[in-house]
Amino acid sequence: MDSTFHVFDLKRIFIGDGPHLFLLEIVFRTVIMYAYTIFLLRVLGKRGMGQLSTLELAIIICFGSAVGDPMIGSEMPIVYGVIAITTVALLQISLERVINRHKPLEKIMEGEPNLIVDNGIVIMDALKKENLSHEDLFRVLRGKDVQQLGEINKAFFETSGQITVWFHSPKKVRKGLSIMPENEIPPSAIFTAGQVAEAACDYSCMYCGHTVQLTTGMNVENCPNCCNDKWLQNSAC
Repeated sequence: MDSTFHVFDLKRIFIGDGPHLFLLEIVFRTVIMYAYTIFLLRVLGKRGMGQLSTLELAIIICFGSAVGDPMIGSEMPIVYGVIAITTVALLQISLERVINRHKPLEKIMEGEPNLIVDNGIVIMDALKKENLSHEDLFRVLRGKDVQQLGEINKAFFETSGQITVWFHSPKKVRKGLSIMPENEIPPSAIFTAGQVAEAACDYSCMYCGHTVQLTTGMNVENCPNCCNDKWLQNSAC
């Protein structure tokens, strides 16, 4: 350590040795890093956000960095961290006020909910857009006590990264794809295009959930909705 270094040098701790104009540079640096953090969060998508909005996650990340550096960096004055935190807080307040008044900007900053299940059918393009796998979706639905897709009226992938489910009323529940983990499904219940239906039953596409009725001896064809070839026989048959 430099021999001229003095412990508990209050000027170094609170203000630092840099020129006063450097304080404005800190504000500039903070604005750039805050904006870049928001940009990266939008690029990464909703999956990494958990239950927080883009702005909420951005302020947590920026606060963590701005608070941590002055705590342990002997060359980082406290006032630098204070200016950075204050700048982030003011940016946060300003952005929230602006986007609350301008819906198009809110859509750009926060994204928008996407419909991923419609009347028991998985919207494949929406899953690809949100970088969600079937197992990601089914895992969340199982956590909401969903047993098969026919129970679902609508399911939305929210801007917070959560999935919201609207259920059919009991009278409108239809037969649909079971969301049991595939390793728990008996192989005998899975059919591929080209096979012959062994029983008169409902068969659900294992990709999108499209459900059809087949009679004994009918050929199993590719799904007319998503063109995939794997079907699951309804367990009630």
